Amino acid sequence: MRLFDKPILVTRPYFPPIDEFRAGCEEIWENQWLTNNGPMVQRFHSRLAEYLGVPDTNIALFVNGTVSLEAAYQIMGLGGGDVITTPFTFVATSHALRRVGATPVFADINPDTMCLDPDSVEKLVTRRTKAIVPVHVYGGMCDTEAFAALSRKYGIPIIYDAAHAFGVLNAKTNTSGGVGPEWGDVSMFSFHPTKLFHSCEGGLLVFRDPSLQQKLFDLRNFAIKSETECEDVGMNGKMNELQALMGCLCLDRIDELLDARRRIYEAYAEEFAARPSAITLVPHSSNKAYVPVLFDSAATRERVYNGLKECNVHPRRYFYPTLTDFAPYCYGRGTCPVADDIASRVLTLPTYHGLPLDDVRAIARNVVELACS
Repeated sequence: MRLFDKPILVTRPYFPPIDEFRAGCEEIWENQWLTNNGPMVQRFHSRLAEYLGVPDTNIALFVNGTVSLEAAYQIMGLGGGDVITTPFTFVATSHALRRVGATPVFADINPDTMCLDPDSVEKLVTRRTKAIVPVHVYGGMCDTEAFAALSRKYGIPIIYDAAHAFGVLNAKTNTSGGVGPEWGDVSMFSFHPTKLFHSCEGGLLVFRDPSLQQKLFDLRNFAIKSETECEDVGMNGKMNELQALMGCLCLDRIDELLDARRRIYEAYAEEFAARPSAITLVPHSSNKAYVPVLFDSAATRERVYNGLKECNVHPRRYFYPTLTDFAPYCYGRGTCPVADDIASRVLTLPTYHGLPLDDVRAIARNVVELACS
């Protein structure tokens, strides 16, 4: 077993060269503009649209991913209804629903992809169902065609929590030049610093209907239309100039960031190639944003989790527990056995730009030794 002198965390944020950030700050200081859709936010907006291959009329930036979700749910009118979603996700997916007055209804996940299972979803559709919110878990794509079919069949929107999926959906997959069915009616990306791509904090909505943009712009600015008009219960959801600067600098290196994650994933895969049956490296992460490992039992997962921490390696039981084990959602406890099983056996291993591949291989060897002990 290798013991590490310094802690190896499950992730670390990427920091661009300080000189580049300093130069951007000088531009912001010269503009004397910090918030309220300043020039850096506008630049970031345009560059994201170009990178994603969607019209710039079909996106809106927000201060963080959770606020983005709340805005999407509010603008789609989900309050007072049921919304079918997954329990195998971060709490923000459902917290945002509750905060707009919607009730999360939990469907089970596909055991292979760990994403929301369309067949499980369909069994739960009722007259109260106002939307479906699937999650692209670990950057692996949901069955978007199946969800598009459900949307057409029942006339309900699909809102994707794509927090993990930046670098997956872009112009390479969306060749139509518009916003196709793979985006659903709305998709949300999180730019939190723990993510593959970040803007310190931040969130992005991509939507099919361009008429939503102005409504979202208004909503993120308290829904104030003028000095004397306020049209709705809005929020302070605006991204600021410093966030946008960080986002622009990270976007400059998105290919490098994606390649670093790929090489780390491959290094783990090489070490696990002759792995015992107790360990399965989950292959579903399209952008390799995460390195999830599935163990043969909950006991093995806990042994590896605790053993790695003793080696100064800090993985994460992600997602554990499922949302239905949390107090606000315990009404769904026991209804999603596949999600409960996966959550009890999954562990995400360290991966981030700058993590030495020799350390990755050593971590993998520690995992094998602990799993087989």
